[in-house]
Amino acid sequence: MINATQLNSNAATASNITPNNAQSMGKEEFLKLLVAQLQNQNPLSPLEGQEFAAQLAQFSSVEQLTSINDNIQNGTDADLTLTQAVNNTLSANFIGREITSLGNTVTLVSGETPSVNFVLNDYADKVTVKIYDEADNLVGTIESTGMDAGINSLVWDGKDAQGNPLPGGNYHFKVEATDADDNPVKVNELTKGIVSSVRYMDGRAVLIVNGKEISLSDVLEIG
Repeated sequence: MINATQLNSNAATASNITPNNAQSMGKEEFLKLLVAQLQNQNPLSPLEGQEFAAQLAQFSSVEQLTSINDNIQNGTDADLTLTQAVNNTLSANFIGREITSLGNTVTLVSGETPSVNFVLNDYADKVTVKIYDEADNLVGTIESTGMDAGINSLVWDGKDAQGNPLPGGNYHFKVEATDADDNPVKVNELTKGIVSSVRYMDGRAVLIVNGKEISLSDVLEIG
């Protein structure tokens, strides 16, 4: 037989439920505890109606907050899906157009002198551009001085260190910059090129420029 002390202990345990506890346990567990509290309450000291109503109000608040959270999450997922669909549809219009994006590739066409583009965060006293072929061999170097912060470019003559013309194709480059005290200046390399095609990966569109994949989020300008 359950004595009065046990009944009071059960009732006290159930009555100490808070909204945070109810949310972590879930709706079914919360209701089971309320039912157990009613079944095991001390007949000599029944649960006050006001106290019981307060616990039901706590459960109702948790239920409403859970529903609001679910609705927000569903809305966020829907917005993301819509954004991806719009981007995928519009990306096809980029084919054949020139874009500027974050990246470090440059295309050399025989007889032409392409430029390498980059952004300096601060004034640079010295700038060095190292150009590599697809096998990652250093094939050319460009040096300059006194360049302001912002978007900058240097012309590449398309020749190696011995002055020999390099074959046409895709190359990549790295820019190093220092200030007057020889401290490094932050640099972001830029890629300019024509979008040759669009590739779809995991539900998102990727632009193909100079043989490289460019994410739409990295595009800074469309020509």
